[in-house]
Amino acid sequence: MNDTQPTLLLTRPEPQSRSFLALCEQRLNRRLPTVISPIIEIEPTGDMPDLGRFATVIFTSANGVRVASDRIRRKQVATVGERTAILAREFGADAHALGRNVDEFVKNASGIVGPALHCRGVHSRGGLASRLSALGVEVEEAVIYDQKQRPLSSAAHAILSGSGPIVIPVFSPRSAELLSRYPIEGTCEVLALSEAVANAWIGVGQIKIAAEPTRDAMVDLIETVF
Repeated sequence: MNDTQPTLLLTRPEPQSRSFLALCEQRLNRRLPTVISPIIEIEPTGDMPDLGRFATVIFTSANGVRVASDRIRRKQVATVGERTAILAREFGADAHALGRNVDEFVKNASGIVGPALHCRGVHSRGGLASRLSALGVEVEEAVIYDQKQRPLSSAAHAILSGSGPIVIPVFSPRSAELLSRYPIEGTCEVLALSEAVANAWIGVGQIKIAAEPTRDAMVDLIETVF
C-alpha cells in the first residue's frame, strides 16, 4: 500500500463502475476512496436490424448486448470477452467467447456460421467485419448504439486538479482518449485494459497495462497500487 492513499476515479457507466468497485473492495477486503463519474453514456441509435435474418450475432462489447438484449433469446452469439458472453447467456442467447480481443476472435472465427451480423457502437476499432469478410465469413455490421461523451462531475474535477495521487482504470480507447484531455495536476497512475487503450492515452501519468484484457486482470492491477 502506498504511504498516501490514492483516490480511485472510475469513469465507466454507473453499473459497470459500481460492479468493478465491489470486486476491488472484495479483493482488498476494505473500502477504497472512490469517485464515480461516467465519461461515456451509452445511447441506442434506434437502428436495430431484424436479427432473424442472421445465423450468428457478434458482439465486441457488453454495451451492444444490453442494447439488443430483448432480441437475442435463442440466438447464436459470438463475443469478444467471456464477460460479454456470460451477459448474453443471461438474456437467453447461446453465446460463446471466441477471444479476449479482436485479434484472438479473428483467429478463432473459422467456425462462425453466416450470415453474421456484428452489432457495434459508433466508435469502434479493429475492423472486425472487414477482417471476417477477408476470411470468407458472410458478415454485415450494424451501428446500434453511440458512446456519447459526458462531462466529468465536480468531484472528479476536484481530484484531477488536486495534489493527491489518483488511480484511473481505463477500459476502452474511447474513454482513454476523452479522459486524457483533462488536465491532471497530481500524481496519476493509469491502469489500461490493453495496449490499444494505453496507446490512446495522450495525457500525463504512469501507465500500467493489464496482463490480459479482462476485468479480473484489472482488479489485479488495482491490488498493486492500493
